[in-house]
Amino acid sequence: MLINQAAVAGLDEDTSWTTLYEEEGVVHGDCVSNVRSAVEYGLTDPEDTVEMACAAAETAAATVTALSGPWSLYTPQDAATVASALLVQLRNNANALTELVRAVGRVVERGEAELPAPADPGQPANLADALTALRTVADAVHGLVDRHASTTVRALDAAPSTAALPEDVHETVVAVAALLSEQHDQAVTLTRRHPNGMYEDDGEGFGCGCDITIAADEEEYNLHHGDSEWVLTRESDGQKLSDGSTVFSNCETLSTTLKTAHPQQLVDDTLRIITADRA
Repeated sequence: MLINQAAVAGLDEDTSWTTLYEEEGVVHGDCVSNVRSAVEYGLTDPEDTVEMACAAAETAAATVTALSGPWSLYTPQDAATVASALLVQLRNNANALTELVRAVGRVVERGEAELPAPADPGQPANLADALTALRTVADAVHGLVDRHASTTVRALDAAPSTAALPEDVHETVVAVAALLSEQHDQAVTLTRRHPNGMYEDDGEGFGCGCDITIAADEEEYNLHHGDSEWVLTRESDGQKLSDGSTVFSNCETLSTTLKTAHPQQLVDDTLRIITADRA
């Protein structure tokens, strides 16, 4: 995960600025895995080349969207990891532009395109001008990355942070309950399902069993971590079964699935839903 919860030591002088990206890539999700699988399977023809270039462009645009969210980063160390990855991406893009020039050169060598002299001033750019422009952009990007990447990533990684982030899902539930008690105008009750210090994450995606009850006028809400997501249910949506259990026909899932999400992010989501119900 992109959450650095330990005291920040910073990258030492012998550690490359690319390390944060490389280490995070080891714990990759489906998106990274699919790209790596495609590379291992083989990229051998123009369709593969165009598809991968378009996927890279879409990924860059998706990163902009991801970063635009109010909770896109928790700490400067998250920013350091993202910066490391984006700067590697820039370097790879520059390498791709250089390789694109070589690839066009191979087309020319096969006799399937002609490389003219550069266009005269005032004339439309031709193939020679395009290749020169690609080399210029690649060289400029390489220069910028070489000059700024290491110092930028290291500065972000070493920046102090005051975020009090939980270590596991139980700490998250306890922290959310405390914040809700401060920020909500009615009763908030934390129900503990295990003794303090007795919870161990089984890695199955569920919570620790503890939950939070939130009173809001005539309604009562329950917040807990369910099957790999944070779930808020309304008591009025519950249906009692003959065995005494309750099932819910409707529930609200919060914006993050992280077990160790920033507690205030979960509080903001919860209060937003309650406020909308009251309106």
